[in-house]
Amino acid sequence: MTSAGNSAPLKIKQIPLNNRIRTRRRANALSQTELANRLGLSQALLSKWESGKATPNEVQLSRLNEILGGLTEDQDTVSEAESQSPAAAWLSRALTKKEWTANEVAKKADVSVQTIYNILSGRAQNPQPTTITALEKALGDKFEKDGPSEVPEVKGIGQLIDFNPYEDKELPKKAGVYVLYDISQRPIYVGKAMQIANRLVDHSTRFWFKRPLVETGAYVEVPDATLRDQIETVLIQFLKNNAVINKQKTVRDEE
Repeated sequence: MTSAGNSAPLKIKQIPLNNRIRTRRRANALSQTELANRLGLSQALLSKWESGKATPNEVQLSRLNEILGGLTEDQDTVSEAESQSPAAAWLSRALTKKEWTANEVAKKADVSVQTIYNILSGRAQNPQPTTITALEKALGDKFEKDGPSEVPEVKGIGQLIDFNPYEDKELPKKAGVYVLYDISQRPIYVGKAMQIANRLVDHSTRFWFKRPLVETGAYVEVPDATLRDQIETVLIQFLKNNAVINKQKTVRDEE
């Protein structure tokens, strides 16, 4: 490892530096704020490094490598631990600090254990805001997203949110389009509704609505009925036979 006082350049791995900083930070169970504090820099600057909008100088890079490790030498792969979603990394770090199990935090936050497992496993990468709030309160730890979302906003379409289809409190009480996934994260059903929660309650009485065929869900809020219909149609046509339950779009009234 090159020290701050050595003029020899650091050898950077082939994986883009911004990705390497972000994944190594998560692997070390550090939030952006925590790492920035240790570096004596602002969280905003660290966010720019991780987004690729700015690059650390040689001294800063050397300090990063001292703290995080793995930024130099010849390694071209990212481990599973390094590729955690922000929500999974935060929850894992918070549980370690508290020395709590998934079952313990589920009870304290009044959410299902399966919801906790879905977040930690990466099946739910963008949990419901109400779930995050409950976990923050139980853990006494604020969830810090890795800077602003890089997903562009589209007028009339909300953000894709994950939910546990077996947890009543997580069922989205919104108008939109939703996707149900099996245990391997394969999309098996696409639907639309004015009140997604009500439609999911209807689904729960069907013979196919059970694990492992239906394991997780995600929805996007779409207030406009015409746009909902268009998005649902395009998604079903895109998935084709992969949408094993509703391969053909059917005409139905929204409830």
